[in-house]
Amino acid sequence: MEDNYTIFEEFELPSKGLIYDTPVNPRIRLRSMTTADEMWRLQRTSTPYRVMCELIDKCIVGDKPGISAYDMCLGDYQFLLHKLRVVTYGPDYKMMMTCPVCRSVNEITVNLDELDVIKYSEEDAGMSKITLPKSKKVVELRMQTPRILDEIESRKAEMKKKSKDKTSRYDYLITLESLIKTVDGTTYSSAELEAMLLKLPLADANYLLQKADKLNQKVGVSTTVNVSCPDCGNEVVVPFLLTSEFFGPTVD
Repeated sequence: MEDNYTIFEEFELPSKGLIYDTPVNPRIRLRSMTTADEMWRLQRTSTPYRVMCELIDKCIVGDKPGISAYDMCLGDYQFLLHKLRVVTYGPDYKMMMTCPVCRSVNEITVNLDELDVIKYSEEDAGMSKITLPKSKKVVELRMQTPRILDEIESRKAEMKKKSKDKTSRYDYLITLESLIKTVDGTTYSSAELEAMLLKLPLADANYLLQKADKLNQKVGVSTTVNVSCPDCGNEVVVPFLLTSEFFGPTVD
């Protein structure tokens, strides 16, 4: 059955494999998903990114990239997620849009193969090292990965259990810590980073978050869609929405 019905397509990672500490093969060949794969995707888990990345890894055939999708930058991961959907169900994706001009709400069909893909440029290499405006500390940024996002959620849950103040929010601190690779050329422990960040001027923290966000956006699939409003006819830009249609498209 696999020989008759399984579809295979080859793609190049937006990062081109150039941003990793270890050699990465950027040419990825994906096969379409099976019922067994969908059962894997739908399992209950506290680490949703790990499950999805293991599914992507299962669907990579031929030469492997050298690392798991779990340790790829978010841009590469999201790209593979889109391509897995395309090779399984095709590129047509239905989603709702609200026109920013006439405010009408319509269902549109987006071609996933036509979404803009932002590819890594060596000119952007210097973006990973920044100097904070107030403290003048030199921070080497870390591009976020699916593993890091799962770890953030796990640490938030753990810290809330240990804390007597159940109303405290740890998202900000943990997110900041996850974005830092080194400070002034030194790698610090989690506890040392936390202590440092708690005393960091807020202007520095904001600057760090903004720069990290721009770095993460240098690779991956565009998060916006250019469409023509069915009602007013204006060409508009709307956010790409991930819904149940992505891995369970409705059939007319």
